[in-house]
Amino acid sequence: MIKRKPNFKKGATSIYVVVIATLLFSVITVSFIRIVINETAKTTSDELAQSAYDSALAGVEDSKTALKQYFECRASLNGSNPEEGSKCQTVINSIETGFASADPSSAKYGYCDAVSEALGRISAGEDKEVLIREETTSSSDVIDQAYTCVIINNVLDDYRAELDSGTTIRVIPLKTTNPTSITGIRISWFIEDDGSFDTLNFAYPNNSNKFTPISNGTPTPPTLSAQIIQTAPSFGIDDFENSVGNSTNRGTVFLVPTNETTASSHVTRDVVVASNNHSSDRTSSNAPHKVPCGKDNGLSEEFACVASIELPGPVNASTAAGFPTARNGETFFLVLSLPYGQPTTHFSVQLCTDNEAGGIRGDCRNDTNSTAKFTDAQISIDSTGRANDMYSRVEARVEFGDIHFPFPEFAVQATGSDDDSIKKNFYVTQNCFISSAGDVETCSNTGDAPE
Repeated sequence: MIKRKPNFKKGATSIYVVVIATLLFSVITVSFIRIVINETAKTTSDELAQSAYDSALAGVEDSKTALKQYFECRASLNGSNPEEGSKCQTVINSIETGFASADPSSAKYGYCDAVSEALGRISAGEDKEVLIREETTSSSDVIDQAYTCVIINNVLDDYRAELDSGTTIRVIPLKTTNPTSITGIRISWFIEDDGSFDTLNFAYPNNSNKFTPISNGTPTPPTLSAQIIQTAPSFGIDDFENSVGNSTNRGTVFLVPTNETTASSHVTRDVVVASNNHSSDRTSSNAPHKVPCGKDNGLSEEFACVASIELPGPVNASTAAGFPTARNGETFFLVLSLPYGQPTTHFSVQLCTDNEAGGIRGDCRNDTNSTAKFTDAQISIDSTGRANDMYSRVEARVEFGDIHFPFPEFAVQATGSDDDSIKKNFYVTQNCFISSAGDVETCSNTGDAPE
């Protein structure tokens, strides 16, 4: 009897194909599972990050509410309603404790609970985060969100805001503890968020123009109008009309960005004085001041353009070495505006003092100058929010007082029908003059008479 040896090689190829296919599908399946897990984790992380950011914003909004109550209470607090007076006193005490704790020398430095105490979210001294939830949501469905720390500060190194087509003008109160010591103002504008400036070459279409046009190409920093308003401790309305010697209560300079090598980032006090000199023998035409702008301007890493303005003394204020010995802090303003209404720009304003070494007056010309802090001009809100174990921190600036200060953006506006609008006639003449007798207009050629 013949025994045949089994042939184990038959069908081996099929087994190999099945094994390889199984491995391949396993790798693909595992890869998809990993992608799904990663995307799920990323989505969860993004949701937590957004929730933490929203929690921080809730802290900012609560701060606005508390500050509004603070200002209202400070303006109307009286003893006629004991209950309301007690509530107001709590708000005032909490907010002012928060302001004081922003000082590093304060015993409560970094105090986080002034806002939540003022609103009654927590009791005084409780030191507890404020949970964020909907009133109708059951406790089992509540997302674990809260703002954990809100720090408010009314003493700031600079004033920051934004100018755009909707808000073309800002009236900035130059409030500080010693306004007389302010000898210069540093204005910085145009950051990366306004338009990338990775190179030094902005779109300056025609540098021969005094006012740089707006380009549709590479973003160009905008022209700014900066008007100084100041007075001595006592003053009259007429003091704003003209300059007196080396003093003035009002001066306006136009800061025009450029890449010309002859441009200067410094405006002297003589230019400010001359800008308000309306006498017939004035020597200045108040030409726009060209400011060098670029990423490497040598003065700021954050802003593309930086300009410093020396301040003259106000009218009727005694001076020492050309600097005032007195200035009214309640009538000290900078009016910063966007003449063309675009492009949008963020800006920063700093106050410089005369504490320079060697007796040299500080004029904001460089970063070595001593600066003074703004007091009660703006409030900084530093809010930290949480969602589960994810944290987010934001900083916002709000105005200390009335943001709707009635400062006119223009002199006259004529609207309505013909009966209540302003009428003006324009005409072109040649070789015409005003006679000295009776101020009668005459022309040498009757063909040039007004139409």
